[in-house]
Amino acid sequence: MSRSTYRHAAFLNCEFSIATLIAERGVNAVPILAYQPEITLTGDALACIGTPAAITALAQVSGQGKAFLARFIDAAHRWPLASIPALAELLASNNKDSGMLSACLSNLLLANPEQVAQLLPWMSGAAQTQVQDLIARVSGPVELADEADLPLVLVSPPWLQKKKKREAAVLALEPQVLAPVLDLTDEEKKRWLALNGWEEKRYQAAAKNMNTLANELGFQIYQSGNRKSQNETAAIAIRNRDTQGLIDAWKAQLEQTSWSNFSMRFTSLLPDEMALALWNSLSTHQCSGEEYMVAKFGEAALPGLINAVRSRPTELTNVWSHVGASELAPLIARAYLKLKTLRSEAQQWLCKYPQHSAIGLIPAALGKKGEAKDCATSALRMLATQGHEALIMQTGEAYDDPEVTDALRAMLDEDPLDRFPSKISKSPDFYQPAGWRRPLLKASKKALPDSALEHLGTMLRFPVSEGLYEGIHQVKQACDPDSLADFAWDMFSAWLFAAAPSKEGWAFMSLGLFGTDDTARKLTPFIRAWPGEAQHQRAVNGLEVLNQIGSDVALMLLNGIAQKVKFKGLQDRAREKIAAIAEARELTIEELEDRLAPDLGLDENGSLRLDFGDRQFTVSFDETLKPFVRDMDGTRLKDLPKPKKTDNQELANEAVNIFKLLKKDARTVAAQQVVRLEIAMCQRRRWTPELFELFLVRHPLVRHLVQRLAWGVYLVDDDSTHGGKLVDCFRVAEDGSLTTAEDDEYTLPQGDNVRIGIPHALELPEHQAAGFGQLFADYELLQPFVQLGRDTYSLTEQERESRELLRWKGAVVPTGRILGLANKGWRRGDAQDGGAIMDFIKPIDRRLGFSLSFDPCIIVGMVDEYPEQTLETVVIDDGQYYWQRTEERKPFTIVDDIVISELIRDMEALRA
Repeated sequence: MSRSTYRHAAFLNCEFSIATLIAERGVNAVPILAYQPEITLTGDALACIGTPAAITALAQVSGQGKAFLARFIDAAHRWPLASIPALAELLASNNKDSGMLSACLSNLLLANPEQVAQLLPWMSGAAQTQVQDLIARVSGPVELADEADLPLVLVSPPWLQKKKKREAAVLALEPQVLAPVLDLTDEEKKRWLALNGWEEKRYQAAAKNMNTLANELGFQIYQSGNRKSQNETAAIAIRNRDTQGLIDAWKAQLEQTSWSNFSMRFTSLLPDEMALALWNSLSTHQCSGEEYMVAKFGEAALPGLINAVRSRPTELTNVWSHVGASELAPLIARAYLKLKTLRSEAQQWLCKYPQHSAIGLIPAALGKKGEAKDCATSALRMLATQGHEALIMQTGEAYDDPEVTDALRAMLDEDPLDRFPSKISKSPDFYQPAGWRRPLLKASKKALPDSALEHLGTMLRFPVSEGLYEGIHQVKQACDPDSLADFAWDMFSAWLFAAAPSKEGWAFMSLGLFGTDDTARKLTPFIRAWPGEAQHQRAVNGLEVLNQIGSDVALMLLNGIAQKVKFKGLQDRAREKIAAIAEARELTIEELEDRLAPDLGLDENGSLRLDFGDRQFTVSFDETLKPFVRDMDGTRLKDLPKPKKTDNQELANEAVNIFKLLKKDARTVAAQQVVRLEIAMCQRRRWTPELFELFLVRHPLVRHLVQRLAWGVYLVDDDSTHGGKLVDCFRVAEDGSLTTAEDDEYTLPQGDNVRIGIPHALELPEHQAAGFGQLFADYELLQPFVQLGRDTYSLTEQERESRELLRWKGAVVPTGRILGLANKGWRRGDAQDGGAIMDFIKPIDRRLGFSLSFDPCIIVGMVDEYPEQTLETVVIDDGQYYWQRTEERKPFTIVDDIVISELIRDMEALRA
């Protein structure tokens, strides 16, 4: 039987077959088992075979989940002498999981120092280098910093001092009274109260029959063994207006079923007083329609909302974020301190309703010790840093008691170094920094000693809800940034190797505190892969790490995930991050993207000089932003030459590394920038002349694309950033000057209504298109995307008046082509039951989009299940499932000709 047969044979999932294979072949069974090491039986078998090949197979799938990682770790510890050469070879090959494998290899080298010399001859030269580098690292630095040179917090940390903090007075205060507010626009309130089409039909049926109404409320009709449905009991209670009877029936149902959901929206068919009593009593249980109750009853619904938020804060973010009430403040403060996934939303609420927050939190902050006090104190200190300190003190003064104001003042003014938790957790087992690259002091380049590393780890474990602990700021100020980034990466790798325990997530998030551009580059492949390994939340946390690093490269990588990634859930969260950054800077997302385009270290002319000593090379870019080099004579070379013996080795090696990173970053940014400009053309985006000059013409990198396009001058009626009337065209020359299609000098017209944009083929006059086409050909300039010769299309008059397009209905296309629509601004529709995706959506604006449906479907994680799809219709709606739609389908007359042309172009390419 051939190996390819073994690879697909069912015997790899059969204990008897695996046992027979090993009995017959011994260690020679490894190549066959290694075909599918992710299968439990083959993985377990490999773990019992102590050879480097077996360890290699296990290591290569160790990143696919906790079970795979645990199996690999157990095998590595069981067979250390086989694991050392195996891991060294993997590290030499730049494996994606190199950080985690490096942590494992470091541990093995520390545990087996005497045997390493015997193993080196069995390794390749590159693997030997990996081992020797790690041995040098784990052996410790030559020079450690003296205590006198260290920040005081690393020598004598406050949490180890014997002196006790002055105990604050415990005050028993009642909250002041402040009326709650419901922050809803008329449109939002209307939407919260409205029924969609699917609910409307059920609502009408429920209004005619008490048993149907009971069923819609959540009392399902069933009979299973000794369990009897409460539907009839509920129907009788509804008929008799017996509120307590209905509540009792619900509690009885909860005892009989594993899960039930009470639909509050259908209480609209009950008397108001009955509906409100049900809400305030049952909202602690699983419910739906909470927003309906709040919109309808306002302040009267507050007791029920408090109960619901106490038990289900995460589910109700979209509701409590609109309600300002002092009674909610303690719950939101707890979310801020204790619930990482809600921290941002909780902070927004506290800052949105600062007076309600202060009134609701001061009693707990000045009360007895406990969680409530910790949460309230943390939230109030945060509010003080956000400009609300005077309001907090004013609220305290309303008690007319000096003891209250003194206690508040003392709480707010506490020394930042004394703001450490009362209970400090011990270091996790994976925190073994002696074997990691150590932070170096800026001044002396000496490394932090073991004791300082232990204190640093303690500070990193402190909660960050009140902001970063002051001691961390002192460490960042004292230490070299690159060495801190190396330390953080090694800690992250050790955390991964320890199966990434979620409660120790600080080790991961520390990348955001200490990370650099290189950190962002190394982390991004992990973020993109994690959702496919059932680690969506870890990937989302990775987005926050990129956001915290905050450099141009980190934000470029974050924006790249927002634009294109296989996993829609991750892409949506990345888009939310980008939108939040834009909002914080008071920019649109498009305006932010102008500012996110990195310069990649290029000079003002868009080039880069690489110095080898006697030889120099100049980097430039082609129409796809792929970098290339020219020699000193201006000849274009295939690649950057390798250094010669006559070159300055230090300069040459540095230049090679710079070019290597440049190519990597250029690959990431190229697709973003090309697509960004093409979308700007299709969506008719415009720039003011000043912004056009700043972000496009003079940008060191983007200028290489700008010079290959025809540009238009538009007149707009107001301050519009889109549309306008095309009045002239020009191009940007290599030196940044402007010329006409005849290559004559051109000057932009003046005026507040002048805008610059990329004209679409539909609006570009024929003589201009021909002129620029010839000019670009003369200068041998290829366009980054098709502009001048772009295919254009239109709808028939009947199609424009219709509410669905049928011209592609019935066409059978490869599934891969539909997935490829993601490269043209489309996104996958939401997955339905079983992970089925049945439509793709192309946004038109923030509210509407084109929706393309197809059959049978694309299954998430199994895209090859159906290799072909049959196209159905294209409609304009809000992109929701038909039972969730809040907008009717729109006629195609609402969309301009360019958007229509681009839609048809996408569809024609789909079935080509």
